[in-house]
Amino acid sequence: MPLRFGYLPRNYDDMSKQTVLILEDDPNWQSILRELITDLDYKPIMASNYKEAEFELDRRLYALVVVDISLVWQDHADRGGVKLLKKIQGLSRRLPTIVVTGYPSMDLAIETLAELEAAYFFRKDEFDRRKFKAVVRDKALDDIALNTLSEREREVLTLMSAGQTNQEIADGLTVSINTIKKHVQSIFTKLNVNTRAAAVAKAAEQTQDPH
Repeated sequence: MPLRFGYLPRNYDDMSKQTVLILEDDPNWQSILRELITDLDYKPIMASNYKEAEFELDRRLYALVVVDISLVWQDHADRGGVKLLKKIQGLSRRLPTIVVTGYPSMDLAIETLAELEAAYFFRKDEFDRRKFKAVVRDKALDDIALNTLSEREREVLTLMSAGQTNQEIADGLTVSINTIKKHVQSIFTKLNVNTRAAAVAKAAEQTQDPH
C-alpha cells in the first residue's frame, strides 16, 4: 500500500515522532526508561536482547539509543549491550548512545565512554531521572530523516511508493523530469539510501506504529 504523505492520518504527529531505541531486559527498568523517554515526547522502541536491538536498529532511524550493558541480570557477564555499542560505532551515520547499567566498574565506564564512544554513563544505583532527561535532550539528534523532507519531497515519495516512474511523477505534478530527479536525489541524501525501493522502505519504517 503506497504511503500517503499528502493525506496524513490524524495520529501522524505521534507516528512521526523521533524514536529512541532502548535495549533493556529488566521489566522494571523497561517501564522506567519508557516512561522517561515518552515524557520527553520521543517514541520508545523496546528491545530485550541484542538480536531484537539489532533488528530494530536496521528498521528505523533513531535520535538516540539507550543501552544496558549487562543485559541478563542473573548473569553479570552478559555483554550484549557492549556488542550493540560496537555495532552502532560502525554505522556510517552518527548515532548518540547513553549507557545505563546496574553493574558498573571503572574499567567498564572507561570502555563505554572512551573506546565505544558512549555519550554518557549512568549507574542504576545512583540513577537521577532529572539528569537522565537533561542528557537525552542534550545528546539526541535534532531531527529524524523523514522530518527533514520538504512537502514536495514527501509528495514525490508518496508517488514513488505507488510505483510511478520519474516521468509519470513529473507529468502528474506538471514539472520537468529534471526537477523530479533533483527531488529524488535529495530524498536519497536525507534518508541515507541509494535506491527508490530503499527510500520507500525507510519512510514506511519511520512512520509505522511499532505496535
